[in-house]
Amino acid sequence: MTASNLKGSLLEYTVRRILLNCGFTKVKPDGLLIYKRGGLTMINGKGAAHDADVLMNPPIQMPFSYPYRLNFECKAYNKKVGLTIIRNALGLRYDINEFEIVTRKHLKERQNNKRSPLAIDNRQRFNYQVGVASVEDFTKPAFEFAANNKIPLISLRWFLPAAICDSFHQITPTYLQRYTEQQLNDLYEFLKGNDNENATSFLTETDSIFKNIYDSIIEFENRVLIGLLESGDLLFLISNNDNGVDYISNRNSVMTARFHYHRRTLDFWKLNVNQQVEFGFYLPSRIIEMWKEQSFDSQAAINLKAELFSRVFVFVKNQELPFKILKIDSRWLNDINQNE
Repeated sequence: MTASNLKGSLLEYTVRRILLNCGFTKVKPDGLLIYKRGGLTMINGKGAAHDADVLMNPPIQMPFSYPYRLNFECKAYNKKVGLTIIRNALGLRYDINEFEIVTRKHLKERQNNKRSPLAIDNRQRFNYQVGVASVEDFTKPAFEFAANNKIPLISLRWFLPAAICDSFHQITPTYLQRYTEQQLNDLYEFLKGNDNENATSFLTETDSIFKNIYDSIIEFENRVLIGLLESGDLLFLISNNDNGVDYISNRNSVMTARFHYHRRTLDFWKLNVNQQVEFGFYLPSRIIEMWKEQSFDSQAAINLKAELFSRVFVFVKNQELPFKILKIDSRWLNDINQNE
């Protein structure tokens, strides 16, 4: 078992846990279009079958469209993710969305104007969105390309402590020598989504880098919700209150939201819900660039709030209603606009 494999699977596990905690569900292989091979989840594409690192169903679907699925490509590099990786993600999205089963029998059926069956395979079709998750941040060209092609990005640096992110890169071949091959194989299987009691004990009882990262993930997921702007941008909302996640999850009505920032941390904003609980979040890079083009002007920030943050859909683990709506406090927004 290599250090690279374990780092990558640990990143996959982190992203999967976060999404599961926010109401996403795992895609179950059908044995043909999506299947298991050597512990990996493979998805067929137009040109080849691809390893799907984190393949999930969103909590809600859009009407009048094929159901959506989300696949995150996970890159545990010790440097910023560059443009090439994002371009590859775009190519992957095209390849799996354009895939169609057409056999010789189907082609011959097209020659018969009186044919009764359709010359296409009878199967459920999906719209696949492909994102990129990384331990480190992304280069500026990668950000720009992702924004222009609507490719979601996640960096652990945006929400996990710096020391935890750094510890990913301490998983080296030398470090792994202190553990048996069986322990590492069990851990790999667990991180790939397979039950393994030995790995569970290892992560909860053995003092290790893996345990430190695992503990941080568990602590974090109990304080985070995923918000979706109407622009399609994702927000990772980190609760500053012990009851923040429960507060939103248990409300049945639309809640009011106020957004604040401080000049010393322009990229990190705060969200106040009903003036009761508070969350912190990093602005999506695309929105930061929009604001930067206006010299981080305060009036521009107010305009961004009105245009992009008027409603936030927050995913929660609730089978009856898998999302809650945060609507910007219009009276508060008008007040700060008049005082500007």
